[in-house]
Amino acid sequence: MTLLPTPRHLQYTDGNRPLPPLLTWHAGPDGVDAVAVLEERLRSAVGFCRVAAAEDAFLSIRFDGALPAEGYRVTVDETIEVVAADRRGAGWAIQTLLQLLPVQVHGPGPLQPESLAWPRVVVEDEPRFAWRGSMLDVARHFQPVEFVLRWLDSMALHKLNVLHLHLTDDQGWRLPVPGYPRLTEVGAWRPGTVRGHQPSPDPVRHEDCDEHDGIPHGGAYTAGDIGRIVARARQLGITVVPEVDLPGHTEAAVAAYPELGSCDHVRHPRTGFGISHHVLGLTPQTMDFCATVIDTLLELFPDSPIHLGGDEAPGDHWFAHAETRAHLDALGITTPAEAQAWFEQQVCRRVLDAGRRVVVWDEVLEHGAPEGATVMVWRNSRYVRQAIEAGHDAIAAPTAHTYFDYGASTGEHEPLAITAPRTLEEVGEYHRLWQDLDSPRLLGGQFQLWSEYLRTGPVVEYFGFPRGAVIAEQLWTGGSGLGCTPEALATPMARLTAMGVNWRRFDAG
Repeated sequence: MTLLPTPRHLQYTDGNRPLPPLLTWHAGPDGVDAVAVLEERLRSAVGFCRVAAAEDAFLSIRFDGALPAEGYRVTVDETIEVVAADRRGAGWAIQTLLQLLPVQVHGPGPLQPESLAWPRVVVEDEPRFAWRGSMLDVARHFQPVEFVLRWLDSMALHKLNVLHLHLTDDQGWRLPVPGYPRLTEVGAWRPGTVRGHQPSPDPVRHEDCDEHDGIPHGGAYTAGDIGRIVARARQLGITVVPEVDLPGHTEAAVAAYPELGSCDHVRHPRTGFGISHHVLGLTPQTMDFCATVIDTLLELFPDSPIHLGGDEAPGDHWFAHAETRAHLDALGITTPAEAQAWFEQQVCRRVLDAGRRVVVWDEVLEHGAPEGATVMVWRNSRYVRQAIEAGHDAIAAPTAHTYFDYGASTGEHEPLAITAPRTLEEVGEYHRLWQDLDSPRLLGGQFQLWSEYLRTGPVVEYFGFPRGAVIAEQLWTGGSGLGCTPEALATPMARLTAMGVNWRRFDAG
């Protein structure tokens, strides 16, 4: 039996404990979601599952605040006892209990109830890092709600607790914003997508990006859709962190509302990729727009950190744009770097003043990241230390180990990727980043699935696993864990097979 992530303490004793005909349970309010997840999975796998609350229960969940955050202890004997630090810890205990059953329990069934039995065991566990995430880019290629919900199930299986949802970019705007209906009517739809790889060097002018496949692509979420995602994520112990990238990567917004831009020739969301120079203008009107967007995020994603991007924002249009130039002159700003530093202060402060964590990409360090901002490092792991030394919390998301839009192999039958390879073995070296860095300001990390070339849900899954499992192992344990071999990952991947996840099979040895 292979558990992933690998628990800190695992001790088997003799014998098994079969699933009882009536699964009785007892838990306080913070344990109800955990029980619901167990019941849902057993009901799906077995076809029926009789569950009832009772004081003298087969499954009991109680809480002990002395345990580390998200920690838990599971004891399977004649009954099952879970002791958890908090509601997330209770949820991870249930995921461990499910992993202790035959892998087929993760499938659609039907299984015979008598085929399900837990080994008698004691498991004690806690995570190394508080931030253990995956990033879905639903802006470049839109993914429907059903896929996002399915992805949450895969995350929970691996005890990943942050879904970073990249909602806006040059190629599409997926977030509903009151008062700005054209964001999803116009900004969510592009007339096509560049064929094959993005031309190199990247086109700078919008009209140079019009060579595309002619197939309209788009979609957007409603407030109700987002509510479903947030509610399911919470039930599974996952926080959804929305990202609206500002002030760059905003060509879709400018296409919807040209008055927000710093140029006048954007007609539709970008059909190519690369870095767009068509960024927001820095005018009072645009700042009002940004404030409304941020307020929408705060409302739709209650209690979540808010990611405001800040990367790849060329400022060459700002001083050629009359309204922006006048506003910057009035502020005494004379360079693009000063302009972006001022902008980041304004937008980050709005989130921080609401009592929420704000996250920005590491380019913001170059302009002086606002006090209190959390820095997500993608370009080079050395920026993790730089951010911490500057007094910021940091999240490690370096390209070298966590960018899974890079193909796992250069094989001729691999799907189109931005480049390759990003091998399983390279991903397995991720933990070396923090081996000599002992700081509470390193919150953890995540892997990224940028979707320029990841067009469908099955392709996202193919690029995501098994590499995502190896990241989850390292973020939970803090070390290399069980390894990257097909033998080590056989059982965890069998669970994904049962779930119907299109993970990338291992190369022939």
